[in-house]
Amino acid sequence: MNTESLSRTATAKDLHAVTPIRRDGVRLVRCIPESMALVLGSRQSEHLIDRKRAAQRNIEVIRRRSGGGIVLVDPHRSLWIDIEIGADDPRYVAEPLGMMEQVGRWWLAALTSLDCVPPDIWQFVGQTGNDSNGELVCFAGRSHGELMVEQSKLVGLSQRRTRDGARVQGQLHFVDPTDEILALLVEEVTGALRRPAIVDEQVQDVLNGRFLDALTSVVSASLSSR
Repeated sequence: MNTESLSRTATAKDLHAVTPIRRDGVRLVRCIPESMALVLGSRQSEHLIDRKRAAQRNIEVIRRRSGGGIVLVDPHRSLWIDIEIGADDPRYVAEPLGMMEQVGRWWLAALTSLDCVPPDIWQFVGQTGNDSNGELVCFAGRSHGELMVEQSKLVGLSQRRTRDGARVQGQLHFVDPTDEILALLVEEVTGALRRPAIVDEQVQDVLNGRFLDALTSVVSASLSSR
């Protein structure tokens, strides 16, 4: 049972492609897309997006295999890490919500270890909230296990499970992507749309340079504590 980490740079489509999960360990992957991409949740219609407008802005439009709302990934303005947990690893949680809660705690512990925790951070535990168009845009809602700052989402999580284990994708933003997302929608959004929490500019270099190692240390320590 070991823990490994790596960084991978590829197209957003390739980064979201299914890869085998090793059943007896945990792997953390810092995903760096080659360019900006708009990512639809597994159950969202492609007709939501104006593909011509997206092409004009050089934004790829793809679909992930996990559920939830639209996410914008960016090589410079967001931090995206996948955690793959094998089904035979003692850190694997069979109950999906329990897995999300555990990964959220790992993110929180890693942020804390780097002294990059915003004031008023907390972990949401409860029923998915889509009162502000969260079904449409991921960071407008909140799901079990995710990290919040006041009422805005800081770390978004989504999960894909197979018989070999689970892959939990996590992301936070350095720049609010909401306007970029709204500009690519076919129809104007009505009603409230909550914007994400953004990490302080002073800690962006720390997170880019050290967060993967910090998160790997937290995940490794969680094995020895069992």
